[in-house]
Amino acid sequence: MAVLHDYSKRPMPLAPRILVCLASEHIMQNTLPALRLRPAHVVIAASDAEPARKGADQVGQVLHDAGWPAGAVRIVEHAPDHDLASVARYARELATDLQHRHPGLPIDLNASGGTKVMSFGFLGAFAGLGDAWYCDVRHGLLEHLGGAASLALPADMLRLTDALQMQGYRVVADPTWDIDFASAAAARADLTDLLAREAPQLNGFFGYVNRLTRAALPQTRPDGSLTRPFRREVIAERQLFRSNHELARLFEQSAIWQWDADRCFVFADEAAARYAGGGWLEEWTWLTLARLQADGVIPDGYWGTNVRIGAGCGMPEMAGNELDAALVWRNQLLVLECKTGVQISTEGGSQAILNRLDSLRRHVGGALGETWLLTARRLQQGPGCAARERARAYRIRLIEPEQLVHLRTEVCEWMGVDGQPSTASTRGTAVGTDGSD
Repeated sequence: MAVLHDYSKRPMPLAPRILVCLASEHIMQNTLPALRLRPAHVVIAASDAEPARKGADQVGQVLHDAGWPAGAVRIVEHAPDHDLASVARYARELATDLQHRHPGLPIDLNASGGTKVMSFGFLGAFAGLGDAWYCDVRHGLLEHLGGAASLALPADMLRLTDALQMQGYRVVADPTWDIDFASAAAARADLTDLLAREAPQLNGFFGYVNRLTRAALPQTRPDGSLTRPFRREVIAERQLFRSNHELARLFEQSAIWQWDADRCFVFADEAAARYAGGGWLEEWTWLTLARLQADGVIPDGYWGTNVRIGAGCGMPEMAGNELDAALVWRNQLLVLECKTGVQISTEGGSQAILNRLDSLRRHVGGALGETWLLTARRLQQGPGCAARERARAYRIRLIEPEQLVHLRTEVCEWMGVDGQPSTASTRGTAVGTDGSD
C-alpha cells in the first residue's frame, strides 16, 4: 500500500479543525487540501451518484493510508447534488451537527468537488464557521475564497505511488533500480546516447534491426504459452547497409551481438536482443530520468520505468498494465510510452497504440495527466498521417526522432524547472556516466 510523502513518513500534528469536502470523481481536488491543511477531522459529503460514492470511498482510503486515524475521516451520504434549496438545507443541518459533535472547532470547506450547485449551497451554509478553499491543481494552489492569501501545494507533495493510488491503481512491481538492469544500462550508456542523438538518420537501420529481433525473440500465444523459443543466431535476409557498419560494430563492442560482417548476427542473450529491438529507447528514457535524479532535479521515488500497475476495486482494467516510464511533479502525472517498431507508422498499429495511450491518459493520468509517445521511427509529415491525427485527437504528445536527444530539456520544461544540477548533487553517480545528453 502506498505511503504518502512527508505527510505520513514523519509524524505531523493534525490541526484542531474540521474540513468538509464534496465528493466527486476528481480525487486529487479533495485529497490534496486535506494533506496540505492536516485537519483533525475530514467529513466527505457524497451524493447518491455512483462517481461521487466511489470518489468518497477512495478519498477516505487515501487519507487513512496517509495517517488519519479510524473515525477521523467520515462519509456522510445522500447529499443533494441539485436544487439549491435542498443543498443549502442539507448543508445547514450538517454544519449544526458538526458544531454539536466538535464544539469550538473551526469548520473549513473545500468547495472544489461536487456539483456547482453543491458548492454554492455549502458555501452559504458554512460561511463564518471557518475558511473556504478551492483547490487549483493545475497552478499548484489552494485558493482562499474569502480573499486571504492562497497556500502553495508543494511540487514534491506526491510520489509516483501516491499519484497512482489517488487514481485507484496500485504498483505491482517497480524494477526501476533493479541492479542488473541499472548496471547493464550504465555499461552501454554511450551507445544509447548515440542512438538517441543519431535517431533522425537511423530509420533504415532501426527497421533492419527490428526484423532481426523479431526473428530472434521468443513467440507466445495469447494465453502465454511458448510457440518458439529464443534464437541467439539470426541470418538476415539481406546485408546491412555499408553506412551502418560502424554502428553494428559498436553494438558488438557493447556486447549486444557478434557479427560476421555479412548477414549472420549472434545475440549475447534475450535481454540484448530486446535492447536492440527497441529497448534502447526505454533505456534512453531511464538514463534521462536517472541523470536528472543524480543532478538533484528529480527526487528518488517520483519516477519509475517499466512499472507494472494493477487496478483497485471497482477500477477499470486496461489493455496492458505496464508504464514504460512515469514521472509525478506538481501533483500531476506524466506517462511516457516508447515505440521503435514500424507499427506506429501504420494505420492499424497506430490506432492500437494510441487507443491504449488514451486509456492510460484518462484512467491513470487523471484530468491533468499528460502522455507522451516517444518514437524512433520517422512519421509521415502532413495532415494525412493517421498517427499524428489520432495523437492530436487524443491529446497525446509525439516526441519524434529529432526531439529524442532533447528529452531532458522537454521533461524539465514540463516540470517547470531549469534542469541545472543542484549544489548537493553528484553528477553521474546514478548511472555511471558523465550525464551528458
